Amino acid sequence: MAAVAGTERVDDAAERRRRARALLDATTPGRSLAVGRCKLALETFRSDRDGGLEEARTLLGDALVCSNVHHPTIYRAWIGMELEAGTDASGVRELFEGWHIWYLRSAFKNGDNEETRRPSQDEGGFWCHYIDFELRHGTAARVRCVAERAVATCPRDPAVHAKYAKAELRLGCPDRANAVLLSALDAFAADAGTREWLEKEVTAYRDSIGHGSWRRLRGLLSLCRRSRPAPGYELLAVV
Repeated sequence: MAAVAGTERVDDAAERRRRARALLDATTPGRSLAVGRCKLALETFRSDRDGGLEEARTLLGDALVCSNVHHPTIYRAWIGMELEAGTDASGVRELFEGWHIWYLRSAFKNGDNEETRRPSQDEGGFWCHYIDFELRHGTAARVRCVAERAVATCPRDPAVHAKYAKAELRLGCPDRANAVLLSALDAFAADAGTREWLEKEVTAYRDSIGHGSWRRLRGLLSLCRRSRPAPGYELLAVV
């Protein structure tokens, strides 16, 4: 009887989500529909970590095809969900590449091509996010591949150049980091303010890496004293 009751509860939850989705589709237009689907995807995943993931993916995929939506927000939330679910890195990379393709398609709609297009305002943030992902889940070769693509796509974004130099420092390659920084300084030869910012940013990060051994030890001792909840993501904060 307990097993039957458990099955009924699962079925009831699935049915409630189905009805919520049907109501959402019938009453909510455009961007609000996408936001609603993102919310429902989050609720579905967190209420059923095993069976709800595929349903949540479907909802997020549907959100991407809604009209008048901010696709980077949806991709960011989707990637956060997949990381929380422990999805294989190759699957998460597909989402990053889909996000990148969206930027290209947006440019082509405006009549640009790969050679002449100008990156959108938030594209540098995308590449920095992608580099961070590879630092945690990829190889040094993957990090450098993404970082090179980032600099090629956003050559006038100093934050992207700085992220590349910092990545080399994280990989334990200060000589490579210096080369990246020198290249960035050359790219902004006529902009003294940006050059100063780049030098300070990378130098400060290099110094923090130098003191990282003690911080890591202190962090391990802290973990021994108390357990911490696994990091999640706040969907509504970015929608």
